[in-house]
Amino acid sequence: MKPTFSILIPTFNNPELLNSCVRSIVSTGATISGKAKLIIVNNGKQPCKQEFAHLKNVVVLDAEDNLGWEGGLKLGMTEAEGDFVCFQNDDTFLPFTSHKFYDHLLTPFQDESVAAVGPMTTTAAGLQSIYHPRAVPVPVEAPYLIFFTVMVRRSSLDEVGGIDDTLPGGDDIDLSMRFRYAGKKVLINPNAFLIHHGFKTGTRVKGDHTVDGGWNSPQMTERTNMALIKKHGFKKFAETLIYGQYKEYSTRTAMDIEGDLIRTMVKSDDVVLELGCGYRKTIEKSVGMDIVPLGETIPHADMQPSVADVTGDVTKILPFEDKEFDVIIARHILEHCLDTVKTISQWTEKLRIGGRLIVAVPDERVTAGIPLDSTHVHAFTPDSLKHIAEKCGLEELSDQSAENGISFVSVFRRVA
Repeated sequence: MKPTFSILIPTFNNPELLNSCVRSIVSTGATISGKAKLIIVNNGKQPCKQEFAHLKNVVVLDAEDNLGWEGGLKLGMTEAEGDFVCFQNDDTFLPFTSHKFYDHLLTPFQDESVAAVGPMTTTAAGLQSIYHPRAVPVPVEAPYLIFFTVMVRRSSLDEVGGIDDTLPGGDDIDLSMRFRYAGKKVLINPNAFLIHHGFKTGTRVKGDHTVDGGWNSPQMTERTNMALIKKHGFKKFAETLIYGQYKEYSTRTAMDIEGDLIRTMVKSDDVVLELGCGYRKTIEKSVGMDIVPLGETIPHADMQPSVADVTGDVTKILPFEDKEFDVIIARHILEHCLDTVKTISQWTEKLRIGGRLIVAVPDERVTAGIPLDSTHVHAFTPDSLKHIAEKCGLEELSDQSAENGISFVSVFRRVA
């Protein structure tokens, strides 16, 4: 079985962190299942072959000299298999809750224009830090990625010329720029998270930022920046590193973006029922129904009060006349329902003939729907939802991505 991706870890005499890193990777099941091949490039004297070569789908390459990060990646690429490669630092660690980490990194590649996807972490510059004041809540395009860990499409890497090991650092900025100016996308996916200890090998070998020429020192930063400017020109460098990191990402939440799409689907004279309306109706004039009574605090909604007009369980028979509504909106309900056919059928009864059911659910093409929330019991694609709806007397009018990195919205019409 050919692996889907290879994980490349250059290391230099860092047994304490490397050992825990490898154990955490193996615990995801990616190498055991054959989905991934792990390649450890040993730049130092640690007995990596004795420690790891017996593990399934793990290969250790001993470099004759310390090739550094970029050189180690180039050596690792000679043994890499699969359509994707993951460059990963040896001072990273995947907690048990991140067992779907690599799946989250791979999911956005369904978009053929995506060249690289980076995760969120504890120690990183820019928007990939969980402590950044504008830490992204949904997958977004980024001006650049930090390569403490990154998943890369191999064909895109080949297209832009591969890894440049002549730079004195800044390979992550360099490759991000090459991807973007070749018309590719680089994304941050906040659904992927790991712990990054940060700067361990660099400070051990070169000293910290207080040492002249040390890791992250002014001298190192200047040397790297000048090399990037020489290679790409100041304009591209500034667009990426100086202005790019301050790019104002939309302050709208994923749900606002989805709501804006749904509002374009409702006419002003429609009689609308919104199921599971929570603390905010999508359509202000709609009849809102929720299991939480009006004014009571809704769990997991920042202590916001319910705006429900009607209290009830939307998976049960709805307390309305049959054929009463032109439109029923159900946002992020169906993935929580065990019996989807029964639930949709009950909703359909309250629609007039020709009335529309608008459903928003997590998009399994771009996110892992069930791990996203422990209360989810179903996952959907537009096709799978369409097949279920057809069993309930509905025909599909449209399906659209909400363009929020999470959900899609399907519209169905009652035909009988």
